[in-house]
Amino acid sequence: MVWSLANAKRRKKLAEDAQRSRASVLRRRAALVAVIVYNLIGVADIVSTNYAIASGAGYESNPLVSTLMDHAGGGWVFAKLALQGVISFMVLWFPHWIVIGFFTLATVGNAMVVHNNLLIAGVF
Repeated sequence: MVWSLANAKRRKKLAEDAQRSRASVLRRRAALVAVIVYNLIGVADIVSTNYAIASGAGYESNPLVSTLMDHAGGGWVFAKLALQGVISFMVLWFPHWIVIGFFTLATVGNAMVVHNNLLIAGVF
């Protein structure tokens, strides 16, 4: 996909498609709601992960995040929040229904991770 965006004509078309998507008030509002929910769940993921690990009942199973936690200490939280910010910006920049749909599915997946973290920690 990156190579397909390297073509100036395709980059221009992508920018035009994004601009048309942003012209829709409904799409902008749907994207904003999706981004707000995503970020709330992202913060809940950070809190529930820390809680499960601190309780001794859990560990970080994502090898990338686990490595980041080992080497950056508490800095992993800032890295995760920065990544959430980049992703949020991308969705707000291109609020196409397909983008919003896939983004919402990914958010539901993250909510299931939060639920699992709380189960592991014994909250439920």
